[in-house]
Amino acid sequence: MKKVSIIIPVYNMEDWVESGIKCITEQTYENLEIIIIDDGSKDGSYMKCLAEADKDRRIAVFGKNNEGPGAARNLALRKATGDYIYFFDIDDYLEKNAIEKFVHYMENENTDLVVCSFSMFDGEKVFRTVKKADGLKRTGGDARKDYYEHMFMYGERGIQGAAWFKLYKTDIIRKNGIEFPKLRKSEDDVFVARYVNCIDSFYMTGDVLCRYYVNSYKRFWDKYRFDIFDTSRQSTMYVKDIVLSWNRNNKDVLQRIYDDYFHKTFGSFCFLFNPNLKLNRKARYARLKEITDIFMDDISCDGIEINHPIFKCMKKKNYRAIYVRIVLHIWKHKFD
Repeated sequence: MKKVSIIIPVYNMEDWVESGIKCITEQTYENLEIIIIDDGSKDGSYMKCLAEADKDRRIAVFGKNNEGPGAARNLALRKATGDYIYFFDIDDYLEKNAIEKFVHYMENENTDLVVCSFSMFDGEKVFRTVKKADGLKRTGGDARKDYYEHMFMYGERGIQGAAWFKLYKTDIIRKNGIEFPKLRKSEDDVFVARYVNCIDSFYMTGDVLCRYYVNSYKRFWDKYRFDIFDTSRQSTMYVKDIVLSWNRNNKDVLQRIYDDYFHKTFGSFCFLFNPNLKLNRKARYARLKEITDIFMDDISCDGIEINHPIFKCMKKKNYRAIYVRIVLHIWKHKFD
């Protein structure tokens, strides 16, 4: 029975520790190694993790200085002894037979990556289920040759995006030196692209094995207490370099990369209004101008167009219009 290493980074999530770990320890697949990395939490997360470790010998807890989830996962990868790797976020939920099914597909399909369907939860109800192309198996070479349909996490054939709806092989990670970049956000995208760069095949299942807790603005702002644009931009450039190396003439893939970059930049604009940043109106406006100029410089050489009214304002460098539109957007969606 192959061992699965489940890697869980934790930062200031004490209210989620007990329920998150419970859905892991209750898995029907028992040969688990549960590695929890407390990333310098300032609340009671670390002590709660230790208390959970006392209940189950499969749990190992390690503490470190805060560097973000990428660095925490890299530390766990160095300690992992399992044949397979699964990355879990403590506020999400895993079906009780999820790991059993992941391993079943990995071994029966003789593949290097298993991608599952997942549902999305807003704190009260599941409001969307993302179903993958059930039974789809494809070679890594074919996928890399035309990666467009795999770029969108919420698409039927989507692979890119978060790390948690996939099962990975430890030996591929080790052999190729794959790790998360030292980014505090959007690090998953880079890891996934690096992994896909090295696989011979992947398999998709229509089984809904995990549930993703979607952040409201308040949760998002509390979770990330720093200006997120630079890390989002770095993530985009990492992914761009990897994915375009597979087919530099694929304009559809380039468009998809920049569409994603735009939406991350839009989120960065909204994030300037995070009260935890303590920016006044003048400072927010100045940073918005700076972000706009950097974004437009990045995409100008490739002649990309984005179908969004904010982009039209960015193209004209109409900073005031961008600012007003962002204010209206936040006012409308702040409590979503």
